[in-house]
Amino acid sequence: MAFMEPFRIKMVAHLADITKEERVEALHRRHYNPLQLSDQEINFDLWTDSGAAAMSHQQWAAMLQAHEGSINPDSFDKFEDTIRSITGFPYVFPVHQGRAAEHLLFSMYSKPGLAIFSNTMYSTGKTLANVLGASQKDLPCKRVRGEFFNGNIDCERLEQELSESDIAIVVLTVTSNHQAGQPVSMANIRRTSEICRRYRIPLFMDGCRFEENAYFIKIREKSYGDMSARAIALEMCSYFDGMYLSAKKDAMCSIGGCFATKLLDLREKFDEMVETFEGRRRYGGMAARDLDAVAIGLTEGIEDRYLKYRIESLSTFGDILKKAGVPIVEPVGSAIYINAARCLPHIPTEQYPAWALHCALYIEGGIRCNYLDDALKFDDSNERENPQPHHFLRICLPRRAYTLSHMLHIGEVFEKLLAKRERISGIRIVQRCIGMSKMLLEPVNASLIDIN
Repeated sequence: MAFMEPFRIKMVAHLADITKEERVEALHRRHYNPLQLSDQEINFDLWTDSGAAAMSHQQWAAMLQAHEGSINPDSFDKFEDTIRSITGFPYVFPVHQGRAAEHLLFSMYSKPGLAIFSNTMYSTGKTLANVLGASQKDLPCKRVRGEFFNGNIDCERLEQELSESDIAIVVLTVTSNHQAGQPVSMANIRRTSEICRRYRIPLFMDGCRFEENAYFIKIREKSYGDMSARAIALEMCSYFDGMYLSAKKDAMCSIGGCFATKLLDLREKFDEMVETFEGRRRYGGMAARDLDAVAIGLTEGIEDRYLKYRIESLSTFGDILKKAGVPIVEPVGSAIYINAARCLPHIPTEQYPAWALHCALYIEGGIRCNYLDDALKFDDSNERENPQPHHFLRICLPRRAYTLSHMLHIGEVFEKLLAKRERISGIRIVQRCIGMSKMLLEPVNASLIDIN
């Protein structure tokens, strides 16, 4: 039996009413870069799940009742109490989004020779480490086909690195974006914590999807099957010195974030840093209404009933795409990763098969997703027997925004495209820019795809 959405729809946003011919013209006008298309030209916007969730009526009601402009907003008390109860961290700081907390944290530890180790760090962390003059190194576990926790950090390599480092911090990203959205096991978290404590190295969590990770532990790590996701999340956090998160993911909000810690010395430093860079201690760059929305979103997001729907919807979406013949990374984690090089084997690597597939998906179904080149830190299955370049598309599923019928329709779009895959042209870059959204491209052939 397919999953059932544990909610009813109270407000709707209409999908774009744009023909295939109009999409061809729009894509040509935007230089074959779907990331430049306007929202009104998109039917299914699957490029990110960040800030794209449908908020609940409780969240909207709380936002309308919040008192703005206060130096001491009551909304902070709810925000603080919620995060304390879910994570166990006593010291909580609001920030305008996750990367702000990341910036403040890394700045505090920044010294000549600082090394930052991670299973895989998000791109903002890598850039920030470089700006601060720190070295950043990812230590992903070796991907094992069928393994449930391919987001783990390689503990053997971590121990070796820490034994050779004078100044270091460790950040575990859960779930791990650049390991195909795969979760991190409690056993790996616990062992990482033990190693860090032995070397007296601080351990932090990038917890943007820590609630989803908790549910993955519940259903994939045998000894946790009878525990609630909330209890699992509390245990996860107990192994860390602190965490930062963007509220645009698990908290199902448009903006916001936080840093939380149990280290008193960090609390004192954050007090000063937040006041300097984010705003006053009790709102940290956030509106009071957003503090309320985050508190309610995190509470709704840690409920087992919701998480069961969330994880099963991702898994079901993956099954729909597999049935359509789409090669995806398995098991499905917090997003769906598609090997575009295997979808379009006739397109050589230098003609960007993932870009070509992305453009074809937009023409055929008005779908926007996210292009990835070789950024994924894992080896795909059967690589030794059948080596393939890693050109991936990532499909994110915004929380509570799309229904099962939408997923079935998207599966049909893929099936239709793959039936005529030989007619999809490769892509060449006309103008390279910093940031993929600014790049200008064109099809190698006269047209990207025969639209009939």
